[in-house]
Amino acid sequence: MESNHDKVFVTTFLGVIGFLVALTVGIVVIANMITSTEDTDELRQIAHERVQARIAPVGEVITDPNAIKVSASAGSDEPRSGEEIVQGLCSGCHAAGVAGAPKQDDTAAWQSRLDAQGHDGLISSVINGKGAMPPKAGDPSLSEAEIEQAVDTMLQQAGV
Repeated sequence: MESNHDKVFVTTFLGVIGFLVALTVGIVVIANMITSTEDTDELRQIAHERVQARIAPVGEVITDPNAIKVSASAGSDEPRSGEEIVQGLCSGCHAAGVAGAPKQDDTAAWQSRLDAQGHDGLISSVINGKGAMPPKAGDPSLSEAEIEQAVDTMLQQAGV
C-alpha cells in the first residue's frame, strides 16, 4: 500500500515539475518574440548612460599645494556680492541650522550673537572659523571685504 502512495507522489511531483519547466520555456519564448534586439540594445545604452551619470565623481581631491592656491584664487578676479556668497556658501548650513548654526531667518539668535560679539566679532568668527564652520566658511579665496558683505547680508536677511 505504501509503494502505491510513493508512485502517485512521484508521478504527481514530476508532473508538476514538468509543467513548471514547460511554462518557463513558454514564457521565455513569448518574451523573446515580443522584444526586439534593437529595443534591447537601445535600452541597454540608456541604462548604461544613466548608471555612468549616477556614479560620476562629484568633485576631485587636489593634493598638490600649488594647484590648491591656483584653484582657490582662480575665480577671485572679481569680488562677489554678499548675496552671492550667502546663497552659494552660507545657506548650505544656515538655511537649515546645521550643526548648531543659527538659521538665516532666526532674528533672536542673530541679535544675541551681534550683541555678544559685535559686528567685528561676527566677521572674525567667519574669518577664523567657529564650531563646525571652517575658516572663511571653507572658501579660502574670500576676502575680508567679501566676508563683511556676506555677514551684513545675513544680518539683513535675519532682520537685525
